Amino acid sequence: MNEDNLDRLFAKARRAGAEQTPSLPQGFAEGVLQQHRHRVQEERAFLRASMLSIATALIILGAVLGINLGTTSLAGSDDQESTVEMAYALWDPVGN
Repeated sequence: MNEDNLDRLFAKARRAGAEQTPSLPQGFAEGVLQQHRHRVQEERAFLRASMLSIATALIILGAVLGINLGTTSLAGSDDQESTVEMAYALWDPVGN
């Protein structure tokens, strides 16, 4: 580049720096802050709902397992033997 082109380039840079930069619209910062707070509230609500659904699932699982253990312990060993005999009757490898 020659000297004239550099002088024009520097002059344009000085004029561009002297121009006033556009300012943000009124209320822009408050709007951004309000959007951020809204997102944080949504994330907290989602986390609470997730924790509540997991806790509910664990309670249901515990109830089902508790009922299952209760019925198994009430049946006793006589019922278990009949289950084994029924299994052998259904699958008899000799064919008797």
